[in-house]
Amino acid sequence: MSRIRYFTALYAAKLFARLLKLLHRNGSHYPGVLALKICPDFLKQTAKPAHILGITGTNGKTTVTNLVSDALAHSGYPLISNRAGSNILGGIATTFVTAVDLSGKPRTDLMVLEIDERSSRLIFPYVQPELLIVNNLFRDSMKRNAHSEFVFDILNASIPASTKLILNADDPISARLAPANERVYFSVDPQPDESTFEPNLIQDLPYCPYCGAPLVYDFRRYHHIGRVHCSKCEFASPEAEYRFLRIDEDRAFMETPNGSLICRRIETMIPDMYNQIAVTAMLSEYGLTSQQITAAFDSIGIVGSRFQEKMIGHVKVMLRVAKGQNPVAVSRVMDGVGRYPGRSAVLLAMDDLRDALETCESNSWHYDTDYEFLNSENVVQIVVGGPRALDHVLRLELAGVDPAKISWTLTESEAVKLIRTESCDTIWLLRDTYNTQFAAQDMKYLEEHVEGGETA
Repeated sequence: MSRIRYFTALYAAKLFARLLKLLHRNGSHYPGVLALKICPDFLKQTAKPAHILGITGTNGKTTVTNLVSDALAHSGYPLISNRAGSNILGGIATTFVTAVDLSGKPRTDLMVLEIDERSSRLIFPYVQPELLIVNNLFRDSMKRNAHSEFVFDILNASIPASTKLILNADDPISARLAPANERVYFSVDPQPDESTFEPNLIQDLPYCPYCGAPLVYDFRRYHHIGRVHCSKCEFASPEAEYRFLRIDEDRAFMETPNGSLICRRIETMIPDMYNQIAVTAMLSEYGLTSQQITAAFDSIGIVGSRFQEKMIGHVKVMLRVAKGQNPVAVSRVMDGVGRYPGRSAVLLAMDDLRDALETCESNSWHYDTDYEFLNSENVVQIVVGGPRALDHVLRLELAGVDPAKISWTLTESEAVKLIRTESCDTIWLLRDTYNTQFAAQDMKYLEEHVEGGETA
């Protein structure tokens, strides 16, 4: 009877997925939700590919998943992946609906899965990755994954014993996961133009997790990411097998267990290079050669929905997407904007679209976010749009931003029209993961109204 239920769920989910595609609907988790409703142990019963590679962590997992998938595909490996980032239970089930044929047999030997860290307790009992990247652990939205210790405990109790971990040596939280598991570490060395300590508001690990003594940061790249040791016991950052040693404008020089490697740099900011070194580690651990990895990086890039650059007339337009209500992710974007040379105008629209309908009333994440990075002489205008515009305006003024630089509107789609395009060299479109549909409208408006109108 259970197999009958399984195949009923599989066929119904496949049919539903086909219907959604015909209707041009992007409901990537709905077929999996249907399958689980018909057959609650669908993930247990479904056949698995021979190799499953997993990616989880607070920030960067969609980027890393897409880079790993693109690199493997470029190297000739057929695979199935949940590229769209549907990473909770229903989305994972949808990926397995896609991964098997009508007889229930896997269509490929390889699957690359982005896995939500909080959902891991529901997924890992049935889906046990061969390799698992944990990029980092930070506090997240109060509505999602809350504090890093909360998420750490979930992952620590859920990671399968057979899984080999690929961990960030510069993150003293995630580096401690599942201590009995086989593991390798990745790291990014301090670069000559980096400051030794970044003045971030959030510091999720000020004390030793073992003895409670104050931690000493030998180097702090941002928040709690860096090199650390305990002032009392032997706790310290582990040494990494995969390291970016030096990063130039276009190239990155790394050390791996297989020797030195020079590859194309695909991230713009140094803190984001953790994504690329994590991808390198996974590809190498899976068996790709240095030549295959280098060739892959020559051909792949960051997915356009998260990162875009475009010249429109005399202005460079930069789209950056981060998870709204996630103070660390938004702080990273603001840091990059504040450091960028030339005159920048910023469109700040980081509110989840659901804020207008079902948000909690807490805007505490604004006060964990480093709006102070936007208090830069390089930033000549900030336009705020969306249902929480005035909350953002207040936080900007508390960060010391000159009110004369700030414009705002509660109508998010109208915000781009307030940008003074003639007074800037760069326009930054800072949008939340869930309101990127406005980015295309922004680009279209700018193409029509920026002086000159030519695009490149």
